[in-house]
Amino acid sequence: MNFRNRWVLVTGASSGLGRELARDLAIRHKANVVVVARRLGRLEELAAQLRQEAGVEVLPLAADLSIESEVENLFAQATDGRDIYGVVLNAGVTHFGEQTNLEWSRFKTMLATNVTSLVHLVHLFLPYLISKQQEGGIMLVSSLASLVPVPFQSAYSGTKGFVTNFGQGLWHETRDQPISVTTFVPGGISTEMVDSSGLSKYFKSDGPGMMAADVCAQKAVDGFAARKYICVPGAMNRLALFMSSFLPRKTLSGMLGSEYRKALAALRADDPS
Repeated sequence: MNFRNRWVLVTGASSGLGRELARDLAIRHKANVVVVARRLGRLEELAAQLRQEAGVEVLPLAADLSIESEVENLFAQATDGRDIYGVVLNAGVTHFGEQTNLEWSRFKTMLATNVTSLVHLVHLFLPYLISKQQEGGIMLVSSLASLVPVPFQSAYSGTKGFVTNFGQGLWHETRDQPISVTTFVPGGISTEMVDSSGLSKYFKSDGPGMMAADVCAQKAVDGFAARKYICVPGAMNRLALFMSSFLPRKTLSGMLGSEYRKALAALRADDPS
């Protein structure tokens, strides 16, 4: 893929990986970007930076992707007067803790954000991109948690399992079409989502398996440009994926669960409330 002077839409772009994806596309690839998130103020700040640093066009669009009507409005606004060439579906939310402590309303928001809105945007953009005959593409941002169940992030892991299977299935469905579908499967990333969960205190940003958001974004965009079927960044993450072919999933999940259980206990000790 060649992103130069093409429009690429990025969801979840106000912070973390999404912000760095937009920055990499604009600065390194000179793409025009539609940046999407709930917080318009942060998007406008990012847009001003990218216009100055990269000299590209930037359209900030505020949308709560957990609301169906806002997903439809987003598609209408993004495609109004511009040809979208690439779509990066990155928006996501998580929960760290026992499933019994995840309020039903928060789970519905997680499901709507991580799964329903992603499928809805694919439903809207896939036929659009095929009809444009520009050989554009879609990248779905999943997680290694989609390949190995992660205790204490069980619901999040389940939503990402859907994303990975959905993306890989779409790759086969569209292989004869003028479009590509890439599934990006990162491990731990130093992002605001990790910080807000409390995990960053116990899983160091420079620890094994963790990756800086800007480095992760560059690897993601490279994988997208290369039209990869699945893209797993980092040697440690690829090693973990390789090991998962030999070790039982129950064993791997148990190892993860042990570490997460310690982190959860430490988090509660620090904040008993």
